[in-house]
Amino acid sequence: MALKVKIGDVIRSYDFKPMLDREDVFVEGIVERKTNEKGFDAYQIRVTRDSCSNKFEKFRVGAIVYVPIRMSSGFEYPGRILNLSR
Repeated sequence: MALKVKIGDVIRSYDFKPMLDREDVFVEGIVERKTNEKGFDAYQIRVTRDSCSNKFEKFRVGAIVYVPIRMSSGFEYPGRILNLSR
C-alpha cells in the first residue's frame, strides 16, 4: 500500500535504514510540494527536526530537503518515509 502524503503533512525520512547497533539518522519536516525538479519524484520538505542536530548546531533545520518518493531496490525498505500527521 502506497504512503499517503499531502501538502502540509509532517513526514520523517530516514537517511539510513534503522538498525539496533546504531543511532537513527533522519529528518522530519512539513511537505511543501511534490516535485520532479531534481530529476526524480520527491517530496520537498522544510526541515523542522534533524536527528543529527544538537542545541549548538541545527544542521538541516530550516533547510529545504528533497525526499525521494522511491529509491532503487537495494535502498528502499518499508518505513523509510513515515507520515507523522496520520
